[in-house]
Amino acid sequence: MSFKNNKYVPFGIILIILGTMLFFLSGIDQFIRPFSQPILMGSSKGKDILFFVLFGMTIILSTLGDNDKIYNYFKNLHIPEILKDKEFYLKLSLILFLFTAIAGLIVELYLRNSLGIDWNTILVIMNPSETSTSILHSHLYKGIFGIILGMFLSHIPAGIHTGSSLSAYTPSIISVLFILIPITYIAMILSMQRRKSGSRIFLAFTSTLGIIGIIDGGLFATPTVGGIYGILILMFNSEILDGISDYITEKEKRNGIKSQLKEEWITIKSLLSGKISQNKKSIIKYLKILIPHIALILIILLRFSIAFYGASPDSYELDIDNPHNLDSLNQYDVLNLTEDENKTIVHLSNQYNEMELLNNLAIDLDGKCDWYSLSWNIYSYL
Repeated sequence: MSFKNNKYVPFGIILIILGTMLFFLSGIDQFIRPFSQPILMGSSKGKDILFFVLFGMTIILSTLGDNDKIYNYFKNLHIPEILKDKEFYLKLSLILFLFTAIAGLIVELYLRNSLGIDWNTILVIMNPSETSTSILHSHLYKGIFGIILGMFLSHIPAGIHTGSSLSAYTPSIISVLFILIPITYIAMILSMQRRKSGSRIFLAFTSTLGIIGIIDGGLFATPTVGGIYGILILMFNSEILDGISDYITEKEKRNGIKSQLKEEWITIKSLLSGKISQNKKSIIKYLKILIPHIALILIILLRFSIAFYGASPDSYELDIDNPHNLDSLNQYDVLNLTEDENKTIVHLSNQYNEMELLNNLAIDLDGKCDWYSLSWNIYSYL
């Protein structure tokens, strides 16, 4: 069977061109930011560029299987049949995705233990440039990505933060784990082959978000959660997406889809009326449909549970490594200050908003320490 891929390739090229324009031209990102910020969790110029270029590449690569020669060559390979199944690669991409994200979280915990700071802290590396990371928003993989980016680009425009300062403090295992990201991406690409329009574009979009999320944000970042959600939707709700695609693109199927929807609505009403014993198969079917949404809710609840459990509402604990000339801290409401070898521990009043305090400390401690950590306080946003 042959698919027309010309409707996807131009779309992908346009996205890549847009990302390239963002890289070379200043000012365009200000118009993109209001749309990209909600899905990229605090959008920046670098993430905007990566999103459009990666999304465009993903759309184009999803058409490889549409070429009959490539498709037949792949199908005739002497490999186990399971390795030719796109559903296998969909499941594999989820496993690799979760493993990579969870492994990054474990390395975050290891990093804090090696530096002698608590797990519920935001670590800010000051030398040679400011880079932050935490369990709730990790930049460990971003540090490796920044090093790779620097190998290929002689000039990185202002507004693109690579996070490479973290590489001096993170264990070498993070470089090995980073290899799993392109492998996961390849599995995602293989899972998109010869899918209908709705499923293909949706999976390309959420996969792009997921890859960006792992690199810049970690397990609990909004784009990462979007990536997990997208894969689960395809695993359990693919019929719904395919039905939407057919309804939009194939007029001759619309009446059949409408009839099917009416039958589904009758079944749902019978379930709501309490006729459960008569519709056991339907119950299992709808429970499977709900799995991605339940998983989404659980991940969000877990994130906020960790944020609230690890919060320090009474005061902020500020640990400063190798400090000198800390007179700038006099402007803050300091509750207590102790010195321990090459580290100064400061307790600050809880009157400050966490984000504003972080930004102010980054300015006031610039050039005055190697790194500092700050306990987080989600209550300061309420």
